[in-house]
Amino acid sequence: MTQIEGDALRGEALFKYLDQMILRISPCGDIFLLRLLAALIPVILLAIDSLFGIPFFYQLGVPFYLFCLALYAYGLLKTLFLQRQVSAELLIVLVMAVTLIDGKPLSGALVAWFIGFGLYLSFTIIRRNREKIESLVTQTKTTALLHRGDAIREVPVKAVKQEDLLIIPSGTVIPVDGHVVEGRSSVDESFVTGEPFPVYKVSGDEVISGTLNLSAPLEVRAAKNGDESFLAVIAAEIETSLLAKPALQRKADTFVQFLLLGVSGYSFVLLFVTGSLDVMATALAVLCPCAWALATPTVFASGIGRSARLNILARGGEPLETLQAVKTVILDKTGTVTMAEPKVSRLIPLAIEATELIHIAASVETRFSHPLARAIMTCAREQGITRFKAVSEAEDLPGRGVKARVEGHEVLIGSPETLQALGLHLPAVEYSGRAIWLALDGEVKGVIVVQDVVRAAMGNLAAALRDQGIERVIVATGDHEESEAKRVADLIGADEYRFNCKPEDKANLVRQMQVRGKVAMVGDGVNDAPALAAADVGIAIGGHRNVTLAIASSDIVILGDDAGDLLTLLKISRKMAIVIRQNYAWAISFNAVGLMLATLGFLNPVLAAFLHHISSVFVVANAARVYVGPGMPARLFERFISQLNSRPRSAPTSKGSTT
Repeated sequence: MTQIEGDALRGEALFKYLDQMILRISPCGDIFLLRLLAALIPVILLAIDSLFGIPFFYQLGVPFYLFCLALYAYGLLKTLFLQRQVSAELLIVLVMAVTLIDGKPLSGALVAWFIGFGLYLSFTIIRRNREKIESLVTQTKTTALLHRGDAIREVPVKAVKQEDLLIIPSGTVIPVDGHVVEGRSSVDESFVTGEPFPVYKVSGDEVISGTLNLSAPLEVRAAKNGDESFLAVIAAEIETSLLAKPALQRKADTFVQFLLLGVSGYSFVLLFVTGSLDVMATALAVLCPCAWALATPTVFASGIGRSARLNILARGGEPLETLQAVKTVILDKTGTVTMAEPKVSRLIPLAIEATELIHIAASVETRFSHPLARAIMTCAREQGITRFKAVSEAEDLPGRGVKARVEGHEVLIGSPETLQALGLHLPAVEYSGRAIWLALDGEVKGVIVVQDVVRAAMGNLAAALRDQGIERVIVATGDHEESEAKRVADLIGADEYRFNCKPEDKANLVRQMQVRGKVAMVGDGVNDAPALAAADVGIAIGGHRNVTLAIASSDIVILGDDAGDLLTLLKISRKMAIVIRQNYAWAISFNAVGLMLATLGFLNPVLAAFLHHISSVFVVANAARVYVGPGMPARLFERFISQLNSRPRSAPTSKGSTT
């Protein structure tokens, strides 16, 4: 280790120790709150001295002033040492030092207090919303049941090695990739592949980590180590994508560096030209970029706060601000546009009545509990069928269908491939969705068409998105059937659709569309996680029920299933962009005028600080318009009127009446 590296490590250790000391004296462990209070106390004490001429309060306020100055100086030194950059603390330190030397510390304390208040408010809102999001991120499966010899023990997933034998109870998540060696069960792969219907697994079949074992225990031999399974690889890809996102802020950081150094340099030029600390302090007070510092964070905080009020959680303001520039929206189908629940959409009878067709099918399916059976039985109940036919010899045909005897007749229910494999001829029938064929005594009697239910709120979603400036809407799904993908895309009015998409295919689609402009990915499952992380804005809809990686990889989480929240997000984002531009336009104009007045000697430090605060108040008030929303004033007025009308009124008494 070189001398420089050793010094760097010792410096980091020192700053870490000092951070711990400052946190101990910070109220609620919040350094921003400590800075705010450290500035407020000298403001009050110095203001009393200024108004009433009591030197005792001046002498009492100066130690608190120096303590506040030390806190900001520490923040500046820490940024310089660890990040090799200057921070906004530079100007605050200069203002406080110059005004103290000039004998006018009140204006310096006011500047420190107002900036501290704005940043405390902004970062508190942002931190609380991030904490809400993190509270949703819980590991769904961190252990596995390892079968070794005669013993079965629970071990961490990372401890699982290739060729280990695992027990997967029914109703649990499969923890690692592998192959079934014993048992038969239906597996829900919708979170991973997007396939909305359960897949039947038998000995020799492959299973993927993150899928849900539904109906019976399985014994699985691990094909990979626990840290090389599907979930682990997906998590690594998400982490890489998320780490790359801060690079988008480098240009903004560079601009801030030049701004801070430029303002500081100009104040020293004024000192050299005029020889007056008063002019230098005035210039620093009026040029101290409070409005610049607050222009974006306050709008971000307002946007985050309004979104949270609507049960939409954002990881900071950047995703909300970026959303207004999005040109393409990619929607996952299963669980996002649809409910991932099969429903009978059509009965196609062939030489049999429709009622009899569903009656026979439902009677057989009473013997089974898979999702398709529930969909058929629900359809029968909707048809008014409550009494079912006598069924015997019911048998599950793994991965192909079911068969049974109903009132002495042999009934076979299954996919087209199942019936064709048994030599049955299927007539040409047009349908949209998944076909379940029914044969009675070797003769095809009808088709039951099942579809994944599209959420009611998704109807004409694409048109509404285009009204908000989106140029292209794409539906992406892991469904194997193109007809189902096309049906859903047509229902919402999408420009195009992609089917049979693996998780990496969706991520590649995002990157492909990013060539045309910014892309937002909307999904809810593990299979969306790489695409959510790769997108400029990743949005998890239905976050109240989602799995870990979908939430962890998203920039925005919608706690509900209402597509209207997606449109609300776009409106908030566009409003934020407008207000940010207004704030910066005001800050530039104010600083230009203030600089001219300060240079010509028309301002003093206290008046400069006062005008500077007016500028900052305007920025904060303008940002608050994002939080209240367009209808808030009207709603408050209506509530006020309703409260007035609801107050009990005393009955009028006639003249001469007595009590």
